[in-house]
Amino acid sequence: MDVARWSVGTLPDECDLAIVGGGFSGLTALVRALQPPCRWQIVIAERHPRKGPGIAYGGCDASHLLNVPVSRMGAFPESPGAFHSWIERTRPRQFAPGDFVPRALFASYLDSVLDEALTAACRAPSELAQAPAPMFVQDVLVRAEPLQRHVDLLFGSGATLRVRALLMAPGLPMARAPWRNCDEDVPLIHLSPDPWSPNALRGFAADAPVVIVGSGLTAIDIVSALRRSGHTGRITLLSRSGRLPLPHATSAVTNAEYDTALLARGAREALRVVRQASGELQERKLPWQGAIDGLRALTTPVWSSWSTRERARFLRHIRPLWEIHRHRAPSALLDDIAIQQREGSLVIRRGSVQALRRGRHGVVVTARSGIGPNFDLDAARVINCAGPAQGVRDTADPLISSLLQDGVATTDDFGIGLRTDAEGRLVGQDGRPHDRMWLVGALRRGDLWESTAVPELRVQVAAAMNGIAACLREA
Repeated sequence: MDVARWSVGTLPDECDLAIVGGGFSGLTALVRALQPPCRWQIVIAERHPRKGPGIAYGGCDASHLLNVPVSRMGAFPESPGAFHSWIERTRPRQFAPGDFVPRALFASYLDSVLDEALTAACRAPSELAQAPAPMFVQDVLVRAEPLQRHVDLLFGSGATLRVRALLMAPGLPMARAPWRNCDEDVPLIHLSPDPWSPNALRGFAADAPVVIVGSGLTAIDIVSALRRSGHTGRITLLSRSGRLPLPHATSAVTNAEYDTALLARGAREALRVVRQASGELQERKLPWQGAIDGLRALTTPVWSSWSTRERARFLRHIRPLWEIHRHRAPSALLDDIAIQQREGSLVIRRGSVQALRRGRHGVVVTARSGIGPNFDLDAARVINCAGPAQGVRDTADPLISSLLQDGVATTDDFGIGLRTDAEGRLVGQDGRPHDRMWLVGALRRGDLWESTAVPELRVQVAAAMNGIAACLREA
């Protein structure tokens, strides 16, 4: 990612389309918008340009791996294998279709897709190239006010912009650090609330103890990054569940087939059916992962069919199991974690942060286990890998807060996302979708549940851009 592409400059007074978010969804939306004949003036804004698109591919180092095989990571639903084809052109025979490749390589692929689209737009025949090149702006959108034929935008810099259509692709807001309200006596140098910030893993001795809050995919990535940087000290993963993600299959997966009507009966019945499918696959000496992968195309319709009560039951009782089965890790990374556990250099403790105080190495974390007495953990650095915010109602994100306060947006029953219609148009407090405001990405999880991985995001982007194209074609 060319960070220099993003400038802090003067915005035009108005434009046709504003895209907010420079991650996968925002950039692929821009590529779609640039397809000829494009006559739109486009502004794309990102608050924190990184070395790769968004947090997922911009904060990683060269060794962090994707959690989806390369053959399924194409940027567009029309060509899901395009990423592997690109790798074959640029790095012949280095990766098989089922490999988990470095995330930084996927970032390079997205950059090449964008560069090709920008180049093609510049070379379009003169009678088609009537719009200026898109403007890449480093700024944060803090307010969006829908009008009858426009949307007025206010940015953190104080700049304003009137647009005919707005696509928001902000990703999930980051959760506040799990030690907030109990860290006032601890020097901030010992705390890393953002694991992807440049200094999150720097500034402490190689043999110093580290506490990582969380045990999911991000935590595994951070453990790997610490070890690659030469860290030899004891690492403690502190999480409420005490569970690691489960591994991807090491052999070909056969997806289970389901009767959607059975899954639609409710969370308990769905759990029974999936367990049965997993058992049947294993009896046939096939990977159990096919029981989960067979649900991918059914997750949204099944989630939509469940009552509020059944969704609540899932969130309360089944969600932790779903997370570790659905969001899996490459076996090689989990094998490395297991080796460290056997050696005693890494431990997993079940619990949550209760208090912080100064300590011999810098900070002492007091954790509440829920199944026994509180316990203390010494650390030179505490790193937050607890993941994004579970809800949006209490978010500190200025855009989401203003949308909710102004009634421009509303949440699902559980407050885990913002409501949209099937096309992705944002639904206001009055229950009606806005004609000129679209949302794609993880903030739609309340309606769709499955709304974070590339295979789902690329479909959302395509649907939203079709709607935006129709909107902008109107006089």
